[in-house]
Amino acid sequence: MESLIKAGAFDKLAERNQLLSNLEKLLEWTRETQNKRANGQKGLFDCIKFDNTFHLPDAAPASKTDKLSWEKELLGLFVSSHPLDGFGKIFEKTLAINQIPGLPLKKRVRIGGIISGIKKVITKIGKPMLFVKLEDLTDRIEVIAFPNMLEKNPSAFQENKIVMVCGRIDNRDGIPKIIAEEIEEILETKEN
Repeated sequence: MESLIKAGAFDKLAERNQLLSNLEKLLEWTRETQNKRANGQKGLFDCIKFDNTFHLPDAAPASKTDKLSWEKELLGLFVSSHPLDGFGKIFEKTLAINQIPGLPLKKRVRIGGIISGIKKVITKIGKPMLFVKLEDLTDRIEVIAFPNMLEKNPSAFQENKIVMVCGRIDNRDGIPKIIAEEIEEILETKEN
């Protein structure tokens, strides 16, 4: 039930946090109702049709960030919106990821997006390097961060962070990639 609520399956019934806050009450009410039916119990007024709505106490609404995080965790994608919605002004001077295929190798580009996955590898000299999945509203691409890049700004390399990356296009294995030279975390300075 909790996963269904977090994924938005009951959004038409009530707000997600309200349902989560009252989940035990809902389950208890359901168990009692099923037990009464199973035992053949009837109430004094069962023959009269009542509006059988169940009132849930209010709860603070779930934040957009929480909703998107739950959707990504449980469904593997964003349903209600995208974390990059509202960042148009910030990313208008960057290249969209779907424009990268076909550009010349070694061309320096500036892209922005959300980190959707990270794979850490230890190099032969014992230092970490990362293979980062970066996605924008158009596509996704792998960004390679060598150890010297990680040392410059290690805190920017975390899943679900919104970042701007400058780097050079590489095309190993016939798939475009970006070799990161700079990374900058974009904080909550979204458009309204």
